[in-house]
Amino acid sequence: MPLHSAVALFYAAASLFAIAGAEDPYRFYSWNVTYGDIYPLGVRQTGLLINGQFPGPDIHSVTNDNLIINVYNNLNESFLLSWNGVQQRRNSYEDGVYGTTCPIPPGKNFTYMLQVKDQIGSFYYYPSLGFHKAAGGFGGIRILSRPRIPVPFPDPAGDYTVLIGDWYKSNHT
Repeated sequence: MPLHSAVALFYAAASLFAIAGAEDPYRFYSWNVTYGDIYPLGVRQTGLLINGQFPGPDIHSVTNDNLIINVYNNLNESFLLSWNGVQQRRNSYEDGVYGTTCPIPPGKNFTYMLQVKDQIGSFYYYPSLGFHKAAGGFGGIRILSRPRIPVPFPDPAGDYTVLIGDWYKSNHT
């Protein structure tokens, strides 16, 4: 076999391995957690905002996506997020439960690395320390099916995030 044919065969085989070894997509988020004014019952109160939003931003992803969420805690107390219903395949210690996950100290940040593998549906995230959940800081997570994998029902006519909680006319402190 001539040398140039052997080299071409080697590059063809190497390119097949490069294609087969492709990683799942990454989605990057940067969140700034602060206090701010919210009006859930028409009365001004202090709440938790993520990137200035109440409720926090929705996460839209596709099954197998890698979510990289860098959270900056600009509160005067520790902060911790829980990812309700999201399976923790790669990092089970990042589930947001105090004791398995350390809270983010004031003025610091933490990067959550999650992979939403083999699951579809609607989930949500929320703060899991003290009464933070009663002050906001929560939002929706949507995990869609990959386009190549059919689901046994038609696409919905619309998709809305509805978050329900108890509200009081005093703040969480």
